[in-house]
Parts: sequence; structure tokens; C-alpha cells
Amino acid sequence: MPPVSTRSSSLIVSAVICTILNIPVEAQAQDTTSGSGQPRSIWDVTLGVGAAVRPTFEGSDRYRVSPIPLVNVTWNDMISLGTTGLSAYWRYENLRVGGGLTYGLGRTQNNDIFGQSDNRLAGLGDIPAALGVRGFADYRLGFVDLNASITKFTANGNNGVLVNFGAAIPYKLTDATTFVANVSATWADQSYMQTYFGVTSTQSANSGFARYDAGAGIKDVGIGIGLNHKFDQHWAVSADARITRLTGDAENSPIVFSKTQATFLSALKYHF
Repeated sequence: MPPVSTRSSSLIVSAVICTILNIPVEAQAQDTTSGSGQPRSIWDVTLGVGAAVRPTFEGSDRYRVSPIPLVNVTWNDMISLGTTGLSAYWRYENLRVGGGLTYGLGRTQNNDIFGQSDNRLAGLGDIPAALGVRGFADYRLGFVDLNASITKFTANGNNGVLVNFGAAIPYKLTDATTFVANVSATWADQSYMQTYFGVTSTQSANSGFARYDAGAGIKDVGIGIGLNHKFDQHWAVSADARITRLTGDAENSPIVFSKTQATFLSALKYHF
């Protein structure tokens, strides 16, 4: 097991990715111009700080507030480092297709401000953090942004597959304020579902939860809204709220205390 300091640093970075990953940022409109209407420079950098209110784990009825740093760096509208990880992509008119690396936070049995964790899960064992290989595509169809992604996690004990589909409608309230409404659904394979929602015989004996086998299927559906306001060409503030409903074998798991989950994120950002 890595030293505490190393593990904590990893959790901080991965918490940022995984918290915001629940909000389909791929569906947001891609703006290739600066606030003055001129083409952006080769480097596009946004830094920020914020806070997230989220469940302690998928299926929890308890919430915690976590501080989060925000980093979004784009090079030449081809390579980006941000909330979904490291990505390289190709764009043609309204279509964008790409792939890259992301990070799955896993889950622990001890309360942790940055990760998915809850002491009620004692006896289930920890789910290790995992590097994920990801492919994605998004397409602007009229005023609707369609998006899809597939992620394969690669750790021993956390190697499932997630497929996400979503749609978003961005709307400019004013020149400085943009509103986005979105919907999404997530499919998970049997490995992911059993890892996060299943209970083996050993885990049942250790935790008191009933044994449960979870199969592949639609894991959740969700709706969300977002608001972004620019104070000037550098400073902006954003807020996002999302409601997710667990479905199928996920909602029937004995470790699920609430089928409906809410997430709220707010941040202050500076664009260079």
C-alpha cells in the first residue's frame, strides 16, 4: 500500500475528475473563439477552485462537501487536460471524436473527504483506484449537443466498463451568461456492477449485507442544469446541479440506501 501522502495526493486529483465526471461536460458547446471574437491562441488555460456537495458513495443517503481544484488546459484544440482526464481529439465541423486516459477513484470503507467512502461499508473491502482508457464523440445537431463515451478501467479489482450517452441544450441568457440543461444514461458491464453493487459470500459474512449478484445493464439515468457567468475576459463563476436515479441491478443492491442521488458543484475560474 502506498504511503499516506502519496495516496492522499492521488485522491485529490481523482476526486476532481470523478466528481465532475458525473456532469456531462462533453455536452457543453465548444467555443473556439475568445471573448473578443478572435480565434483563441494555441494554448488555452483555465484554473479555478470550487466545492462539491455529493453522496459519500453511489447509493448513499449521506452527503459531504469537498473542496476541489479545477484545471483545464487545451493545446491547439487537439489535446486537453481537464476534468475527464487527458484527451486527444479530432474535430470536423460539428463532430468531435477522440480518446484518452481518465481515472476511477474506487471506494474505501473509511470516511475520506476527497473520495467515495463510508464507514457503513465496513467489511466489503476497498475498491482500488484505477486508470481508465476512454473513447468519446460529440456532435452538434441543431441546438442540441449529443455525446457518447466508453471507459474501460484497468486495475485488478476495478476493471469494469462504463458507457455513457447524453444530450445537452446550451442557451445564452445574455452575452455573459450561459445556461445548459442535460440528460444522460450510463450502462455498466457485469464486472463494474458486481464490483460496486454486488456482495460476495465473504463480503456478506464480514459486513452483514445480504449476498447479491449484480449483472450488466443501465446503471443510472440523470438530468442536470448548469450556469456559467463571465465577469470579464478572465474571471467567471459556474454552478452545476444534477439528479441521478439508480436503475436495474444497481438500485436493488442491499448496499444502496438511496436510489436517487444529487450532486452540486460551484467554482470560481480564471481564464488566461
